[in-house]
Amino acid sequence: MSDGKIEGIYANRSSRWKIILVALVLGLFLTLIVSLNIGYASISFSQILAILGKQIPFLSGSINSASISPSSQAIIILIRLPRVLAAALVGAGLAAAGVIYQGIFRNPMADSYLLGASAGASVGYSIAVLYVSSALTIVGLGIAQTFAFIFALLTVFLVLFISRVGHRIPITTLLLSGVVVNIFLLAMETLMELHSGQALTGIIAWLAGGFSDIVWLQVWAVMPFVIIGIAITFFFTRDLNMLSMGDETAQHLGVNTEKVRQLLLVIASLMTAAAVAISGVIGFVGLIIPHMTRLAIGPDHRILLPASAVVGAMFLVICDAVARVATGASELPVGVITALVGTPFFIYLLRRRKTTYSL
Repeated sequence: MSDGKIEGIYANRSSRWKIILVALVLGLFLTLIVSLNIGYASISFSQILAILGKQIPFLSGSINSASISPSSQAIIILIRLPRVLAAALVGAGLAAAGVIYQGIFRNPMADSYLLGASAGASVGYSIAVLYVSSALTIVGLGIAQTFAFIFALLTVFLVLFISRVGHRIPITTLLLSGVVVNIFLLAMETLMELHSGQALTGIIAWLAGGFSDIVWLQVWAVMPFVIIGIAITFFFTRDLNMLSMGDETAQHLGVNTEKVRQLLLVIASLMTAAAVAISGVIGFVGLIIPHMTRLAIGPDHRILLPASAVVGAMFLVICDAVARVATGASELPVGVITALVGTPFFIYLLRRRKTTYSL
């Protein structure tokens, strides 16, 4: 194939990717606006756009403030907007982490909680609720959320330490270590729940996942982990493409497989820990979103990573909106909505794996 043909193919692919990303970003923007409209207080789209416009310096002067209700502005800015942005950040972070894990492990059934981040966060949150003063706040996060973040990271690093063989971390050993540590931490979590008394309701509510108590400080605290994590990972998408072909092939193509794998595992774990810290345990996002996106646009991580992040953000914003109004007077945990969607899809993956993969 001539150089001209190769350049033409790459140019066509690049243009298609740009169109896909622009369409997805527009879809995310529309999803956010619609989600801001959903709730028990009826606020029109025109008021929502006016309220958001007032927050933009070069637009605020052209908007008539008299048309904006103070109560509507408070609801949008202080309650709904931080909530939907938190859902978008968590969805993007979990989906991007899922892309990393699936690429590293070459397994479409790997997800963000594979190395024990979820179980570690649950134990950390429970310890903080039961044994630490709830009045403490660290870098915008309450003490319980901070403990969840720290324990999630400690768990992942423990799994990496246990799995290490010399300077290498074999994938099989890593997966087995993650399973064992997960089981141990879930047993600890169960013991604490049995002795939690009145605090049990709050712990269970957090474990189910949700965004009902989100404030702006939590959004700002988590945003750098997700945005910077995705940005750094994007520079390693070519390496992820090569890793997905196997370590030997990647090494022949010049990839330092161990260093890249360890760096990406740390980045994915930071994004997962930050997401779990503010949302609780929300499952299946890191599993189903990368796989659905891969089926739609292909396996190339240069487009798969950003597209999955945007789709994950849209998916979790939609799930949060459904959770708010699904049962009328009370709201469902978002984790319940994602589980109801994710479980059938997970079963589909299992069936598909059984017929298309040999172990």
